[in-house]
Amino acid sequence: MHKLGFLDASFLYAETPSTPMNIASLQLLELPMATESTYFEDLKRFLAPRVHQVPFMKRKLKATPLLLDQPVWVDATDFNIDAHVFRVVLPAPGTMRQLETTVALLHETPLDRTRPLWAFYLIEGLQAGISGRPSAKRVAAFYCKYHHACIDGMAGQRILDVLYSDAHDALPPIVAPAKSEPEPGFFDLVLDAMRAAADQSLASGQRVNERIRAVNALMRRAMRGGAGFGAFAQSAPRTPFNTAVGPYRSYAAASLPLPVVRALAKSVHASINDVVMAVCAAGLRRYLYGRNALPDVPLLAGVPVSLREPGDASLRNRVTMLIASLATDVANPIDRLTAIKRSVRLSKSVLVEARALQLEDLHMPGLPLIVSRAARTAEQWKIADHVGGAVNVVISNVMGPVRPKFLIGARMLTHYPVSIPAHSAALNLTVQTYTDRIDLGVTACLDAVPDAHVLRDDIVQGWEELRDTLGFRVEPHAQAA
Repeated sequence: MHKLGFLDASFLYAETPSTPMNIASLQLLELPMATESTYFEDLKRFLAPRVHQVPFMKRKLKATPLLLDQPVWVDATDFNIDAHVFRVVLPAPGTMRQLETTVALLHETPLDRTRPLWAFYLIEGLQAGISGRPSAKRVAAFYCKYHHACIDGMAGQRILDVLYSDAHDALPPIVAPAKSEPEPGFFDLVLDAMRAAADQSLASGQRVNERIRAVNALMRRAMRGGAGFGAFAQSAPRTPFNTAVGPYRSYAAASLPLPVVRALAKSVHASINDVVMAVCAAGLRRYLYGRNALPDVPLLAGVPVSLREPGDASLRNRVTMLIASLATDVANPIDRLTAIKRSVRLSKSVLVEARALQLEDLHMPGLPLIVSRAARTAEQWKIADHVGGAVNVVISNVMGPVRPKFLIGARMLTHYPVSIPAHSAALNLTVQTYTDRIDLGVTACLDAVPDAHVLRDDIVQGWEELRDTLGFRVEPHAQAA
């Protein structure tokens, strides 16, 4: 029986009409000339016999009776590739802004829970040169959407390993599907829910000593005052991002040169993630200042942190949330980076000490109903407009492929992420690395950030400011060479 963990299922419970829990990627594909006109049909024929190799792509949800526990995955015996792979053609001229607007529209649409929770869109009609690569080949966009209950960012990279190849003239093999499993019945699900609750009590008792040590460590930290908890003890100031979100989205994408970012980070003894956060902070500072909305105190970022052990390739959510200062009250870009680096290090040390207290799973009768109703009530009453959130923005960094990928002969040129704005945090900034790129996705509530492209440009200017201040003026291709 394939039961969802509580963290996976929480994305189902938290989903409301205004907060579809979709995560996605946007890839520009350089199509092979020989198959340009047939690529969409070729794509469906390629995917149909392979999607079962990513288990959730051929499974759908089944609720546990009486909502005694999390739902389970069952085989979708009525699976139809035509219900998951679609074609979109942009009107002329097919600009990047048009593509970003189309992605925002697709991303705000919830996935159908009666089917496997994913959808692919091949977007055609892009104008020549949109990829920035001099090429006579036609470029199409490939928008891939999944429910967050299925995967986290790291797990999403595994899908590339299954469906993409490392050479334009190679195809990933077709693996024979496992024997279909019988769908669990009423009593199977009830007994499993009871067993899970019993196992949870046993596991909790076995971790008592670990939790006592974690509590003692945190108490010692608390005796040193709030500064010992860093950004975890700070309050996020009110900004236009900290509001109840509406059902519509805005989106913009950009790229930074990974070799230059890596060299810059090394020069100041920082991580690539530190630099990414400093660049985002610079863009946010510039954007809010231009709207007379920059707080006097620093913005706080929620940063997803992977809990995966080495070798963990499971397709489930294994993350927690770190809170760090973005030092947006600091004018100098180098001083701002230093402050961010210090805040991240301190917050990481708090998470390490609290690791044993973090909730791995939870089984409680009625929990799905309780959490779902709480989420919908909070949305109905727009609680986020009156109660501040813990962070101002979510900034996520996911490592992607280091070598070029190909999808049935089409070279993957970009790996832009598309993520989730939520109540109290209506803006999400996510980056994914790909070969020599850092691809950024700005995903926001349209009401809170109607001009995502302006914020995107401010972030790029923030990168240029930091790069120039530190003297890294090398062009990306020259630096990579």
